[in-house]
Amino acid sequence: MKSRLISLCISLAAALGIQAQEYSTYLFAYFSGNWPDGEQVRYALSDDGYNYRALNYGRPVIASDTIALKKSVRDPHILRAQDGKTFYMVLTDMRSDMGWQSNDGLILMKSTDLLHWEHTAIHFPTRFPNLEGFDEKNLHAVWAPQTIWDAKEGKYMIYYSIGRHDWEYPTEDPNFNQPYFRIYYSYANQDFTDITEPKLLFDFGTAAIDGDIVYDNKNEEYVLFFKDEGRSVMNKKGNFRTRQGVMRATSKDLTGPYNVEYRHLQKPGQYPTEGSSVFPLINSDEYILMYDCYANGHYQFCKSNDLKNFTYVQNTPTRGTFTPRHGSVIHITEAERARLEAWSSLGEAVQDMGKIAVPCYTLEELDKRMELETYAAQVMATKNKAKAFKKAENKIRKFTEKVKK
Repeated sequence: MKSRLISLCISLAAALGIQAQEYSTYLFAYFSGNWPDGEQVRYALSDDGYNYRALNYGRPVIASDTIALKKSVRDPHILRAQDGKTFYMVLTDMRSDMGWQSNDGLILMKSTDLLHWEHTAIHFPTRFPNLEGFDEKNLHAVWAPQTIWDAKEGKYMIYYSIGRHDWEYPTEDPNFNQPYFRIYYSYANQDFTDITEPKLLFDFGTAAIDGDIVYDNKNEEYVLFFKDEGRSVMNKKGNFRTRQGVMRATSKDLTGPYNVEYRHLQKPGQYPTEGSSVFPLINSDEYILMYDCYANGHYQFCKSNDLKNFTYVQNTPTRGTFTPRHGSVIHITEAERARLEAWSSLGEAVQDMGKIAVPCYTLEELDKRMELETYAAQVMATKNKAKAFKKAENKIRKFTEKVKK
């Protein structure tokens, strides 16, 4: 069965003019915390999909202040394009220390090497000035965008959660109203620099965020994973008490309507969770469901062969240089991994050189260090070949060892 599926995928790729690639590694793109330095895109790699090693000592890959209106980003979702060689990333344009109601847009990015990205920030009140209720005063937030290819339309669909102040509803706490998040969608233009007017994709009946859509080939349907958000209340549509868990809904059409299954998918007793993401294991019929157990200091991983019933596998601690919050995973090739690791090693070499105390350098060596830092920055900003990164790393490592002696 597995070999037939792989052959079918290769044949389909050939029919679409996509070069078949052998994937070997999992790339995890994420942000790491509720402060400006944490609200930046970071990368980690894995051989098995469960255990990850942060690149660049856990430091950012992309500087948020160069791409975001709020100078911080969250919830990166990364996707390999239909051509097999382009990558798209969408992010929440938000800085949490400005408040949880401070973001009004998202960011679109495009790359061919996973390191250098073209970007566009979309501020909804400015982009859609005539859309009633989406003005800056009334818009609560635009959260956690993701991208999926819509084969029927021949376009990339971007979906995200929207909350508005005029949608808030009462909870069992008389002093608290819950922001009512619904999931909306738009289509990206061909250049991936703009989106169409938002349209409603999914209304849970109470707040729903962190949508993640996967196509189920076996049942020929789309599966929407999402989080029931906010304080625990009774969802009248399903006579279901929400509790900040991962849920599932299905539809034969990408744009819905979606039928909800009123149950939580995470390990029993594990609350709260958010930022769920589903991806296939390489060369396998199985899928991984991962989610951020942010109150407990770990990411939790489950697996399934039907996208419906998930078995707990492990908790992966978020500590040291690997401290992920809401992110996403894609498969990459050996060549792509080699490029990322060479880039990371260069960045780590620069950081190691910077750890040597200034009194350890002669004046001449200090000048040389500044020269090497400038050289490394130029290489990382302009080059995308592993060979160039390794050449620069070797120069810095050789110099560092000389200073240490």
